Amino acid sequence: MKNKYLKFSLEKLLEDKEFISWALHGIHKNEWNSFLAEHPDFSNTAQKAKAIVFLLKDKYDEPDRGDVLTMWQNIESYYTAHQKKGRTLLLKKVFRYAAIIFMVVTIGTTAFWYFAGSNQRFKFASGDSNLKNGEAKLILPNGAEVHLKKDNSSIVIKGKEAILINNEQSIDLRNQQQVIEEKVKMNEVIIPYGKKSFLVLDDGTKVWLGAGSRLAFPTVFTGKKREVFLEGEAYFEVTHIPDKPFFVNVRELSLKVLGTRFYLSAYPSNEEIITVLLEGSVALNENSSLGLFRKEVVLEPGQKASFKRSNKTINVEQEDDKEFYISWTKGWFLFSKESLFTVFNKLERYYNVKFIYDKSFPSDDLISGKLDLKDSISDVLVTLSGVSKISYRIENENIYIETKLK
Repeated sequence: MKNKYLKFSLEKLLEDKEFISWALHGIHKNEWNSFLAEHPDFSNTAQKAKAIVFLLKDKYDEPDRGDVLTMWQNIESYYTAHQKKGRTLLLKKVFRYAAIIFMVVTIGTTAFWYFAGSNQRFKFASGDSNLKNGEAKLILPNGAEVHLKKDNSSIVIKGKEAILINNEQSIDLRNQQQVIEEKVKMNEVIIPYGKKSFLVLDDGTKVWLGAGSRLAFPTVFTGKKREVFLEGEAYFEVTHIPDKPFFVNVRELSLKVLGTRFYLSAYPSNEEIITVLLEGSVALNENSSLGLFRKEVVLEPGQKASFKRSNKTINVEQEDDKEFYISWTKGWFLFSKESLFTVFNKLERYYNVKFIYDKSFPSDDLISGKLDLKDSISDVLVTLSGVSKISYRIENENIYIETKLK
């Protein structure tokens, strides 16, 4: 399984998450030890890379010049003790590895390990199946679950003392402060298909969470940054705090904002991650191990960024219909020249139904329109069948879509 590593250079090892997990935390320790024992030539390179990772593991915040010099000296000392091929070769290697560190320090991040797949630091407690068939709920940092009974629930954080649910249920947090250090430190809200939620976070930031989504957030933002984790769809209105930037983490990207309005769609099943900026500015950073060589794209108001998971490219274009992306927060589904597949995929989440298509389904048809999400799925299908070439039949939660007979 690890034979691919035999072709890795030291620099490439520093970009590999599995290698770093072993170097820092001993993940799959026995497998790695056996592999290194079988390949002593590669083992030499791996040990050097492991030493560099270990030297950097505590440099989370941006160091000053003294810290940088200390890192350089530590690496030079390591190679002085292990290198036997001469001082000249030693200095060349030291300079190259120190340059890697310097790049990590200066490429614009305030946290060295932050962009090293930072979303991996939080694991959602709920399984994917809960998003289709489960109930909307809030999981507190101590593991307690609070069920959200309304289809359109609201959650308001009242500092360290309470969480207000649907303006009627108050969760007392004064006895929830003693959380074991190793356990989950964030709240997690799960919104399954057919439902949505509105949240007000500790700093006043407002979040509209779409169907089939999960959001992890702290009760109180502490430290130098505000950070949340998202799977699914959300619209953010972020409170402006200049010295405390706001970060939204999804699997492949991290978004940094100061105070802005933007839409983000990051469903794991979708090929693209979509970000639409309505106001302010957003910096998109592609997550990569140790934060090296990551791509950063800064959006301006009215722009849409599409990140393709297959080839890890980010395309930015002007978006004239940006309000379409947040119409669902107001109870409407607006679409302009979208394929029927795209429309039905969204309706599956909004109404918690399953569409089944026949072979002649006109998937290339593009339609435009406006649907009232307060209507029943039957009313919505009547509208869609009137403007497209489809007919339908409903059997329980399954909806069969067929080509309309002439």
